[in-house]
Amino acid sequence: MSAKRENSLIRSLATILGAGLTAWGVHKLLNRFQEETEETIQVLQMRSEVFQTAKGEMEASITGSGPPVLVVHGAAGGFDQGEVKSEEFSGVQYISVSRPGYLRTPLETGITPAEQADALAALLDTLGIRKAGFIGTSTGGLVGIHFALRHPERCSALVLVSAVNAPLPGHLSAYGRFSPLLEADFLPWALFRPELFVLRNPTLRKQVTPNSDKMSIIEELVQTAYPTSLRLSGMLNDATQIDNQGYLPLEEIRVPTMVIHGTADDVVPFEQGVSSAARIPGAKFLPVYEGTHYCVLTHLEVTRPAIMEFLDAHITS
Repeated sequence: MSAKRENSLIRSLATILGAGLTAWGVHKLLNRFQEETEETIQVLQMRSEVFQTAKGEMEASITGSGPPVLVVHGAAGGFDQGEVKSEEFSGVQYISVSRPGYLRTPLETGITPAEQADALAALLDTLGIRKAGFIGTSTGGLVGIHFALRHPERCSALVLVSAVNAPLPGHLSAYGRFSPLLEADFLPWALFRPELFVLRNPTLRKQVTPNSDKMSIIEELVQTAYPTSLRLSGMLNDATQIDNQGYLPLEEIRVPTMVIHGTADDVVPFEQGVSSAARIPGAKFLPVYEGTHYCVLTHLEVTRPAIMEFLDAHITS
């Protein structure tokens, strides 16, 4: 055999072998993706319960004992997002919910923030709870505002964390065009990594990368956006609701309120927190210097004692 034919044969064999290894690698990766997704869904369902309410089904996890507190997540979350570092809040009955469109709570349970507030009141009815504290983060804070306005007799205290109270810069619902990429779950599974998450936010990166404990919190937070397909209808609905959010009569809130907002929040502008604190009568304001949208977790040493002190002063069993 000539050297030329020998080299050609070697190249052909290498190409075939490379293709085979690539196919084997892709097959292995897809198997891993499927196994991890199925395991994640199974674990999530074991950690929560779906309650039938007068407004429809609502998923929640309930831990601890003491005065009840509703914990309501933001976009791309679920009850598991509310559970991140929940062990820090001892001495309360911690009721972390999945808002409509997230995980096992159907979107039909409540589409608008007002309807979601009514659904949470119905959940309290189902649980036999007359009155509860409310911790709402981001879009969950918007629901909390409606809850305090519509059901003040059911809300013993309101904590608004990085909360939305008006439309955000840009047209959020336009991002719906990316939904096919999110619905398949593979791309989020491959790309949702804490390193990539902090890469886009220099302030957040500066705060968490030197601190392994804070980086682990961010890792736990990132995991609560997956599987994305089970949260997508809620995310798309949130975008529409925020885009179309009208004027909120914050001055009419008569519930004890605490507002926590990071000065470096690039998701919900700090000015929205300033506005909530100024307009809600008697509201306590905790601005978190250089805090991002996730300041309640990254600055837990500041935010946790403040929240617990505020709740202790107002919630009753």
